[in-house]
Amino acid sequence: MKGKVCVITGSTQGIGLRTAERLLEKGAQVVINSRNKQKVEEVTKRLRNQGHDVLGIAGDVSDIDFCRELCVAAVNRFGKIDYLINNAGISAKGTIHNTRAEVYEMLYRVNVLGSIFPTMALLPEIKKTNGGVIFISSLAGIIGLPSYAAYSGSKRSIVSLAESFRNELVDDGVFVGVNYPGFTENDAAKTTINTEGEAIVIKKRTDVKVEPLDQTVDRILYQIEKRKFRVYSSSKGRIIQWMYRFLPSVSLYAIKRNRRKIMDME
Repeated sequence: MKGKVCVITGSTQGIGLRTAERLLEKGAQVVINSRNKQKVEEVTKRLRNQGHDVLGIAGDVSDIDFCRELCVAAVNRFGKIDYLINNAGISAKGTIHNTRAEVYEMLYRVNVLGSIFPTMALLPEIKKTNGGVIFISSLAGIIGLPSYAAYSGSKRSIVSLAESFRNELVDDGVFVGVNYPGFTENDAAKTTINTEGEAIVIKKRTDVKVEPLDQTVDRILYQIEKRKFRVYSSSKGRIIQWMYRFLPSVSLYAIKRNRRKIMDME
């Protein structure tokens, strides 16, 4: 990855930030992004003080005009773009009975348009370098989970986008991949959206076994280096995908039987 220019959306905390740190350690140049200007400035300053070549740009990637500005700024600073990691996203929990319509709109805007628009804006530059685009989905993007309809639906949309773009871009030499993180240890400041559309801090997960952050990031780096289309952060993801592909009725029945446990899960 030495000398490669990587744009990572949603990269001031959690998976995005750790991916940025690991890429920088491998010699890449990285563009840090988040909607929160203060966080972008803090992370960029810290990484630069560590001797890394970083550009921080605050803005909303669900805004196509900002994404075009992001592309111009990255090229002006580094001269090219090799990889885009569409990591920006938000989660939400709530049944269709008690979730406001605005929550669905918000999740699809951030998770789906926030992956489409950066790809559209940066693609001309990525074509020049025969680079790639990674879409960060979720285990919830494999099979729909009760009480997580907005999140599951938006993350499953990302998978379909990746599948379509993969075939569209074969002749351009652009690599496209979709990554499925599992239940990964949370950043202390990570938030989710409640049924009223308000951001609340996610509690530390104690009801499910979480995967170490570095394990999840290792799989993202592996995917980029090997240019593999579909990569899971754990064996659990591969099993769920296999089950749903070959035994869909059994998979849906298992979800139905365990619906209460899933719906009570934080």
